[in-house]
Amino acid sequence: MKITEIFHSIQGEGYLIGEPMLFVRTNGCNLRCRWCDSTYTFQGGQETCIDDIIEIVSKSSEKWICLTGGEPLLQRQTPDFLKRSIEAKKMVLIETGGSLSIEKCLFSNNTMIDMDIKTPSSGENRSLYRHNLDILRNHDYIKFVISNQEDYDFSKEFLNDLDRPIRVVFQPAWGTDIKWITEQVLQDHLDVRVLPQLHKIIWGDRRGV
Repeated sequence: MKITEIFHSIQGEGYLIGEPMLFVRTNGCNLRCRWCDSTYTFQGGQETCIDDIIEIVSKSSEKWICLTGGEPLLQRQTPDFLKRSIEAKKMVLIETGGSLSIEKCLFSNNTMIDMDIKTPSSGENRSLYRHNLDILRNHDYIKFVISNQEDYDFSKEFLNDLDRPIRVVFQPAWGTDIKWITEQVLQDHLDVRVLPQLHKIIWGDRRGV
């Protein structure tokens, strides 16, 4: 696998916010979101033997592993990584941009999908592989990163068009007022969680946290 970094931190966003995790950040992404905070994954990285990664995973004290990127589903060894991490008695959260099929990640209830629905401010809002919405499980969830009113309206309309219940997170883009989003969600009676990027609140906008 091509890896940018491996580090210990807490889950900074999504349904598992605040959970201690070992983060395995893969290299490379097929999208170019305007507000991406991981552009350093677009180049470089290091080819790392999956045996070496699993050894780190196995020795980590955290129950949860976060496989993130970049876009981890670009890595051909991702299914093997998931299988071997689960054999090591770990739970794995897979953070994906939603443009690639998640099907090979759904073989175990010890995996959880955190899937972005790209909003207009990302510039990638036409990238979604929509079949993913049909195969998400009850414990998986989708996430909207919201920068402005257009993003909020897009997200609200998207949810109105869904034909099945899915867990949902609204996350303000870094620098966006979370109070404004929260008040709109309450006014519109949306069944979503409004959550910040906790790791940035704690450590600031930097890598490796």
